[in-house]
Amino acid sequence: MTPRIRRTARRGLAAGHVVIKPLPVAGPSGEQPVKSLIAASYTAAVTAGEIITDDPRRPEVRAVLERHLAFCLSETPPEHSFALDVDGLLDPQVTFVSYRDGGAVLGVAAIKELDAAHAEVKSMHTTAEARGRGVGRALLRHLLDTARERGYRRVLLETGTTPGFAAARALYESAGFVPTGPFAGYPETGDNCFYARSL
Repeated sequence: MTPRIRRTARRGLAAGHVVIKPLPVAGPSGEQPVKSLIAASYTAAVTAGEIITDDPRRPEVRAVLERHLAFCLSETPPEHSFALDVDGLLDPQVTFVSYRDGGAVLGVAAIKELDAAHAEVKSMHTTAEARGRGVGRALLRHLLDTARERGYRRVLLETGTTPGFAAARALYESAGFVPTGPFAGYPETGDNCFYARSL
């Protein structure tokens, strides 16, 4: 059986640098069922931890996702909030990952295939206690590496326009994303903005 991949981010390495190690796959018995934009900078070093393909139904992961959804709904009207819930993340077109440190989930992210050439970044969230440690940057780099490996030519994303999303926008811009128009059926509103990055 093909091993799962563990990407471990070590202290002292450049932001986003990962070391790839094999991680044995657990058998069935081991499985667990516009408002004004504010400029911000994003220059965080990477904390120790590992990024793994994960199951959004796991209790510790679900807890982070619930915080993510609550944050999004606190910043954006429900009709313009497009964060995926657990069921949405179980879509076969979605690959969901978590960033763990000593068993604790510090962040989550996902990549969704739109078509053979395009993918979308979804569900990027770093827990409040882990912000500023480079978790988001490591997750984003992991998703971009995954997109390249799969042969996508362009990666897109949708995010919010409020000050609460300023750090996320700064992260995306620092990773080479540039503003673009709505895609994949998203409406154009003052509550949402869109980014794209060619690979």
